[in-house]
Amino acid sequence: MNTFKISYFIMVLIVVLAIAITLSEPLRVEAKHQDKNSHQEIAATARNKGRKRIGAAMTCDKSSKVCRLKGSPGRDCCRKRCVDLRTNKLNCGRCGKSCQYSEVCCNGYCVNPMFDKRHCGGCFKKCKKGRSCAYGMCSYA
Repeated sequence: MNTFKISYFIMVLIVVLAIAITLSEPLRVEAKHQDKNSHQEIAATARNKGRKRIGAAMTCDKSSKVCRLKGSPGRDCCRKRCVDLRTNKLNCGRCGKSCQYSEVCCNGYCVNPMFDKRHCGGCFKKCKKGRSCAYGMCSYA
């Protein structure tokens, strides 16, 4: 009888482990390959429906006025790309001035939101008077 209980317990343990391993595996989804023609068809369909996409691919190599259009990623032209010098981490305050890894661009200045009490946890999140900023939170400790 004890042998039966032990073997039953081992069998249940194996099944539970198998289920746990199966559930812990990340799902792998294979992307379908789209050829160049299908991308062109999608672009043509969008144009035909009157949809105009203005985004990161907008260039200002011919005229910087393009950056002032509605839907532009920014009003300034840096290296033939429209950017916002107030928020762009790679062009913070001026073209080519990039912020360090731990910093963000707030109104054209590189700041560390983990310890700057004027930008604690994000741009313009000011800590109350007398409080400090630690790990992106006011008065952490």
